[in-house]
Amino acid sequence: MNMIKIVFYCSLTTFLLFSSTCYATDHTCEKIYKHCFKNVPKKIITFHQDLNQEGKINTNNINLRNLPIVNSGNSKIIKKLKKNSIVQVKQVFFIKPNTSIKIKLKNIEKHEVINNYRFGKWYLISYEGVEGFIFSDFVSINKIKNNKYTRYRHIDSVDWTNNKIKLQKNIELTLTFGSENSIIIKGYAWHYLDGFFEINTVFLGDVSKKNYYETQTTKLFLFDDNEIYLESDTSIFTGIYKKY
Repeated sequence: MNMIKIVFYCSLTTFLLFSSTCYATDHTCEKIYKHCFKNVPKKIITFHQDLNQEGKINTNNINLRNLPIVNSGNSKIIKKLKKNSIVQVKQVFFIKPNTSIKIKLKNIEKHEVINNYRFGKWYLISYEGVEGFIFSDFVSINKIKNNKYTRYRHIDSVDWTNNKIKLQKNIELTLTFGSENSIIIKGYAWHYLDGFFEINTVFLGDVSKKNYYETQTTKLFLFDDNEIYLESDTSIFTGIYKKY
């Protein structure tokens, strides 16, 4: 009897693993939609970035999905993850929230209209050999300290960890002290009405003696280590930023 149970459980485990692998393969973006980027429909992406950091699931029974979409019949649950599961966070994707988007299906003359509502930030994670997407609120990332740059957030940005109702407006910068006394500003902004913006500016000068820098399009005021002021021709980036 015990031998029969062992054979049965082994066969069941093999079947489930095989089914899970096939299931994930059959529901890739490339097999569903016409235009994809890294298994995500291109039209819903506003920004993406490689992370390669370790994270921990902070809520029990979280859905690991094949696509970062919540209201589509093509969005499938690959796996359920338990609280405190350690995952590898490979990439972050900012998906267009609160917007109805028409996406062309592959090989047929039909479209699907999707809207992710407030679910705008997703992580592509890997767990026990399986890859999928999780809404960012359910993953706590162990941040790797990097002394090469300093991160700043605009004071008008909406912190979604504290306010999940207010419409999204997110503006962030990194400030890097480069070679030859340069300061490099890189940043991105997402506004719920106006969409996505990027900024990439290099200021030259003696960074040890000045607190004000200027190019034809941008002005930078270094108030102190924790606060800066930026004035930009791309108006969404203008304002006060706090270090975080």
